Amino acid sequence: MIKKKGIDVSYAQGYIDFDRINKDQVQFAIVRSSFGWETGQKDSMFDRNIKGFTRKDIPCGAYHYSYAQSPEDAVREAEYCLECIGRAKLSLPVFLDMEEQCIADCGRRVCTDIIKVFCAHMKAHGRKAGVYLNPNWLENYVYKNEIIGKYELWLAQWDSEKPAYPCSFWQYRVGSGGSINGISGDIDLDIMYTDKKPVRDNRVKFKVGDHVIVTDPINYDTGEKFVVYPDEDYTVIEAVGDRIVIGIDGRVTAPINAKYLRLKK
Repeated sequence: MIKKKGIDVSYAQGYIDFDRINKDQVQFAIVRSSFGWETGQKDSMFDRNIKGFTRKDIPCGAYHYSYAQSPEDAVREAEYCLECIGRAKLSLPVFLDMEEQCIADCGRRVCTDIIKVFCAHMKAHGRKAGVYLNPNWLENYVYKNEIIGKYELWLAQWDSEKPAYPCSFWQYRVGSGGSINGISGDIDLDIMYTDKKPVRDNRVKFKVGDHVIVTDPINYDTGEKFVVYPDEDYTVIEAVGDRIVIGIDGRVTAPINAKYLRLKK
């Protein structure tokens, strides 16, 4: 696995001197595009920053700071973000930055759906998509099994030796990141993981009607244990990717990860 060094920037860094940027120090950049969805909430330095990094042939992504409290808000934010980005050349994802407590207070289901809606909207418009979260959010405010491995994860975990969760991007320091040529003051530091070796998928592919045995009854959506009855005949009611809905006589019992099932002989 290759690690590349990068930074994330916003209006807070002021006027960056791109002629002094050293590509050995900055191999990629994630640039704030916007926040919320009201007119005037575009980052004042977005266009300049994107043009500057692009001129230096430094790959760029973007991030939108969220205040969404419903999937409907997520659509508004995604549309506004796309408007702010315009035709910017981005080879890296557009991330939804989830930090506000008012969002967390909406509950795991809403927070997770906000991410899904935003990312789906980005992908529908030809943009790569991801989400910025810290370990506390992954543990307490979203259904992490619906996020990790499903979307590009930019993990905010500072002053740690390594990220606690599998991620594509790791923000390992916020501010006081040392001296970066062309940038005055504090700067956030990031790592991008690339060239991951493909993992061969040897899992059984389930289909509707299959008779199955549950090896570990963990609800796919909530992460909580559920009750199974060994003498009952469980069948697959719905199968989408690794999310398998099982039930008895057509009545839903629970969604479960395919890795916790095996075919009944």
